[in-house]
Amino acid sequence: MKKAIILLAVVATGAFAAWKIADLARIENVTTSTPSWLEADSAAAIRSRLLYDFPWTLEQARPILRQRYPELTDAEIDSFVELKYIETLVINDTLRVHRKAPRNLALLNPEMSGETGRGDIASEQRISYVDSILAWSRGKNALGGAHKVTFRFSIDVPYCEAIAGDSLRVWLPLPLGADAVDYQDSVTIISTSQPDYITSAQLSGTIPVHNSVYMTAPAPTNPGDTAHFEYVGSYIAKGRYASRRSIADNLQPYDTTSTLYKEYTAFDGPHYVRLDSLAHAIVGDNTNPLECSEMVFDYIQDTLPWAGAREYSTIECIPQYVVEQGHGDCGQVTLLYISLMRTLGIPARWISGWMLHPGEVNFHDWGAVYFEGTGWVPVDASFGRYANASDPEAQRFYNNGIDSYRMCINTGVGGQFVPAKKFVRSETVDFQAGEVECSKGNMFYPGWESNMDIISITPVATTQQ
Repeated sequence: MKKAIILLAVVATGAFAAWKIADLARIENVTTSTPSWLEADSAAAIRSRLLYDFPWTLEQARPILRQRYPELTDAEIDSFVELKYIETLVINDTLRVHRKAPRNLALLNPEMSGETGRGDIASEQRISYVDSILAWSRGKNALGGAHKVTFRFSIDVPYCEAIAGDSLRVWLPLPLGADAVDYQDSVTIISTSQPDYITSAQLSGTIPVHNSVYMTAPAPTNPGDTAHFEYVGSYIAKGRYASRRSIADNLQPYDTTSTLYKEYTAFDGPHYVRLDSLAHAIVGDNTNPLECSEMVFDYIQDTLPWAGAREYSTIECIPQYVVEQGHGDCGQVTLLYISLMRTLGIPARWISGWMLHPGEVNFHDWGAVYFEGTGWVPVDASFGRYANASDPEAQRFYNNGIDSYRMCINTGVGGQFVPAKKFVRSETVDFQAGEVECSKGNMFYPGWESNMDIISITPVATTQQ
C-alpha cells in the first residue's frame, strides 16, 4: 500500500469562536471574568455550545439558506422547519436555526437527496476495503486483513495570561489493546514529549472506558509560547467479519445470569435507554438475536439519513434525539442501535475512536453486538449497506464486520478518566480529541489545538482466527 501521510487539524464541535464574549454575556447573562475556553461551569459551557450550534434566528437564516438554494420561498422554509429538514431549537424564547442547516437540508429533504434513508451506493474505494476483509476471512488474502498504523497525536496549548505559570493536565487518546477489542493489538508508544507520562491502564490495572496517555507540564509563561504535548505510537488494526451463516449456525440462548449479559443489557446512563414501543414496532414478535440485529440495522438505514448534528454534550438523551429529529451522525445512530438491542434483551456495546481510510481520516463511532456462540461482532450502523457491491456478503458487511482502517480508543461513553479529571469534560460522551485542564478549571476549545498525524499505514500478514 502507498505510504499515507495525513495531517488533520481537529476542529472541536464545542468551540464558539464565532461568538464575541460580550454577546454571549448579554444573551445568557453569563459572567465572563475568565476566557471563554477556561470554564469550570458545565452549564455555562453547554449554553455557549448551544448558541454556537444555533447562531441564527429564523429570519436571519432565510437569506443564508438562499445563498445555497436561491429558489427557496419563505413558505418552503417554514414547511421544511415543520418537517424537521431544517433543525431548530428554542433558546431564550426565540426559535434559532442550526448552523449546519444549509448543508443538511439537501441531505434530509428526500426531494433534494433522492433518499429517505442513508442510501445504498458506496464508492469503489470503500467497497475495496470490505472486499479485502472478506477475501482475508475466506483465507484468500493474507495481506488484506490488517495494517500496522504509525501515528503522532499532539495537543498544543498557547499562552494565555489567565493560566500563565499554572500546571496543565492533559489526556491524549491511546489505542486499545487486544484485551479490549480482538481486532486491535501490538500497541506501542515509540516516543513522547514528556518522559514522565503514564497510561490509564498502567494506573488502573484494568481496561479503561477511555484509554489515554496522561501528561503534565507548566503552562506557557510568555506571549507567543505554546505548551506542546505529543506521543508517537503504533498498533496493528485488523478487520473482522462473521458471516451470517456462521452466526446462525452457532447461535445459542443467552446466559441471562452472566456478568456480561447483565452489563451489556443494562440501561446505565442517559444515552442507553429503553425504547420498547419502537423496538417492537421494528422487530414485532421476533426473538432471534441475529434477525433482530439485522432488522434494527435496516431500520436505521431506511429511515434515518446521515446529517451533521448538534454537539453531543447539549443533548439530554441522544437516542431519543435521533428518533425525534429523524436523522443522526455515526455516534448518534450507534447509541440508538445499542439502546434498541438492549431493549430487546440483546447485549450491545459502544466502540469509538477514529476512522483512518485514505482521504477520510476523522472521528468515528460504531458498536458491537454479542451473539452467544460467536462472541462480540462489530456493527457500523453509519456505514450502512453497499447495494452496488458485487459480492453479496459485501452488501451487508457492516452489519457483521469492520474494516482494518480503524483506531479503537473507547469501549463506552461518559466514563471516568485515569487519573480522574478534577473538572468537567470537554467531550461529555466520547473521547477522541483529548482533554486539558489547569488548576482553575477545564479548558474548552478554542483554547487549544489537537492534531492526528498519520505517519504510515502498512499492510501486515495475518491469518484468520
